[in-house]
Amino acid sequence: MMKFSSMNPHYRAALILIIMSGILIATALLTNSKDFTSAALVLSGLVCLLAGIFFATLSGSDPLDLRYMGLLPVQGSINLTRICADMGIQGNAYIIPKGRPGSMRTLQFLPVAEYHGEPLPQDSFVTGADTAGLLIEPSSAPLHRILSERDQLVIPSELTELHRLIRELGVDVLDVAEQIQSSHEDDVITVIMEDYRLISGCREINRESPKCCTSNPCPVCSLFVSIFAEGTGKVIKVERCVPDTKQSRVNAVFSIQPE
Repeated sequence: MMKFSSMNPHYRAALILIIMSGILIATALLTNSKDFTSAALVLSGLVCLLAGIFFATLSGSDPLDLRYMGLLPVQGSINLTRICADMGIQGNAYIIPKGRPGSMRTLQFLPVAEYHGEPLPQDSFVTGADTAGLLIEPSSAPLHRILSERDQLVIPSELTELHRLIRELGVDVLDVAEQIQSSHEDDVITVIMEDYRLISGCREINRESPKCCTSNPCPVCSLFVSIFAEGTGKVIKVERCVPDTKQSRVNAVFSIQPE
């Protein structure tokens, strides 16, 4: 059974008000004094009852608890990173945008070491002479598809417009952060999410190993880097994603790879 403290606060307030109304009215009836004090008790009880009914009727369902929601992608990211480590794959994730040679869709490549932009086969396990690693879809692929198909997401090609899109997606559409700062200097892109609502998952992944965030970033960071890759048409490397240990802030850094 859920604890009383975990109830919707509106329902909890309604329950308290209804109990108080019963106590006040019962007190007035038991004293049976029929004076001004009894009338005031009955009136107060009726007010509490009506207020309790109002809270119970108009309050919505329980909102999603973000402490739990943030933990949903944690184990999947950790598991994939462990599998990659066991296979000797040590490189950071590279996002390869669709439209490049041999790439019909946006993919995430986890190289054994470094990746220098060589065309890749469409197999999950890449074992070429020039490079080797694991080729998969980014964790943000389902989210990316629904944004494109249902919400008509249009990805611009200019970096300035891409920064604006990232802020709009993170703050207005997905509502995962109160504020997002997105900027670039030369080929380095920095995204800072302030008051990040899913920080619990980031900290849990980072506690296991910071490598988890760079090998298999969570759906939010994965979505951002995929949008930068598709917008610029270039391969983007995930350099780091670091959650703040005290504040609800995440600092993600990506780099545009030379052709």
